[in-house]
Amino acid sequence: MTDKKEETKKRLIDAVGKLLSKGGFKGLGVNKVAREAGVDKVLIYRYFNGMPGLVAAFSRTVDFWPGVDELMGTEPEKVKAMPPDAQVAHFFKAYAAALRKRPVTQDILAWELLEKNELSEQLEYIRVRTILEYFDALDRIPDAPVLSSIVILMGGAVNHLIIKSRIYPVVGGIDMRTRKGWKSIEQGIDLLLKGIFSR
Repeated sequence: MTDKKEETKKRLIDAVGKLLSKGGFKGLGVNKVAREAGVDKVLIYRYFNGMPGLVAAFSRTVDFWPGVDELMGTEPEKVKAMPPDAQVAHFFKAYAAALRKRPVTQDILAWELLEKNELSEQLEYIRVRTILEYFDALDRIPDAPVLSSIVILMGGAVNHLIIKSRIYPVVGGIDMRTRKGWKSIEQGIDLLLKGIFSR
């Protein structure tokens, strides 16, 4: 019985991702999600207490958003020993790599530029929490207001670049479809942050 329940929950969570990817938040509703998952809509309320709970469950999946372990990498102690500029650069390079592996997340980020509602705010919450957890794990980062400004600016730039590169594979003369192109972006991240933190 439990296996069937877990399978149904997974189908509902997967349906949320598919529908958000296709039509954004306006296309997301109890009836559509249930139909996409092939289950009775009553189960959305039974298992998730409604759409906000279901979207929250979707936002916690690694399919949607990378966790701190993924962003930190296989050698977190090395990251913790880096100077502050390298720690922040590591975050944005790992963040960009994680987003590039998640086309559904890219679609949702694009939709969020056009729509804001209770459901989109749930997804924003999980992203902010992950960022805070990452930087809480480090102890060599500067004052929070400075770091917040850097994260907002760099995060916005990375999001924009990844979303744009889906439509325009070559951005500013850099081919975003290649490892060489992304290596160039990563070098730019390193240089920018080194310059910011050296002031």
